Amino acid sequence: MSGPATRITASAPAKTNLLLHVGSPTPDGYHPLETLFLAVDLRETVTATLDPALARRGPGISVSVEAAPGSAYERMVAEGAARLSDIPLDAENLAVRAALAVCEAWGVAVPGLQLHIGKAVPVAGGMGGGSADAAAALVAVDTLLAEHLGTAASSPEELARLGAELGADVPFMLLGGAAVGRGTGTELEPVAADGSLHLVLVPQDQGLSTPAVYREWDAEHAVASATEAPGGGVGLAPDPVPAETLAALAAADPDALAARVRNDLQAPALRLLPELETLLNHGVQLGALAGWVSGSGPTVCFLAHSREAARQLVGEFGRERRRALAVTGPVPGARVDSRG
Repeated sequence: MSGPATRITASAPAKTNLLLHVGSPTPDGYHPLETLFLAVDLRETVTATLDPALARRGPGISVSVEAAPGSAYERMVAEGAARLSDIPLDAENLAVRAALAVCEAWGVAVPGLQLHIGKAVPVAGGMGGGSADAAAALVAVDTLLAEHLGTAASSPEELARLGAELGADVPFMLLGGAAVGRGTGTELEPVAADGSLHLVLVPQDQGLSTPAVYREWDAEHAVASATEAPGGGVGLAPDPVPAETLAALAAADPDALAARVRNDLQAPALRLLPELETLLNHGVQLGALAGWVSGSGPTVCFLAHSREAARQLVGEFGRERRRALAVTGPVPGARVDSRG
């Protein structure tokens, strides 16, 4: 009988927000949200390895990163549109923070751990690549420690609690599928999505700062303070996710869903990066049912009528020398892919 694994590889999906409704910031500075998440089949991988050599030098984590072979991110790196050197390899990296959180939850010193991150999701693209890294690291490190301690891995609820402390999108990357997110996005309600939706993602060469996009939203809505709107009134609450949108998603009806996509951060993102509006209009002219900015941007998403229509749209963008890729959702959340 083989012993416990010394290496676990886990993956977690990217996401887009089919709806993103924003409210005025609360006293803690966070904007309350009502959002409809969709996990798509663009996955980050994290391989966690117990490294005896590293352990002999004392507790610690070493980190390496590469662009996933064949991914759009690899092409961006090759073309100079993205740099692996922009990804931190210390405690600023969400995967590292996730690994440290798991060790603390287990009450163990970091046991000489090596993390290898395979990047497939463009950095700072509004698709949650860093959060996917964190979710994959939570699953990989938790499974690895559980095997070596001879006990069961943490429950999904326990990992979700750890994930919520790392970032607002991390619990959804653990869950996957489709879900309504409330609060900061960590309060999740899974929703029906039995069919497949086909989307085209168009990453950009430059990122958008999420705090900057929210500041633009604040300016647009004349948010004077974290607690009150101008004139002393109560701040804006985010609109709820409409039942009609959930019904369109449940039926995997792209035509009905296209009429209901909405992102309250899109207008602020377009003010900061006006060329995105031209791209959105152009994608619809090329045959997309709808286009929107993913999260706080700058990645642009287009909804296609079918898998073939998505492939055709990718081809149209390719002829214009734009990077684009077809993805499908919903897909499962973070999971173990291999062990050794």
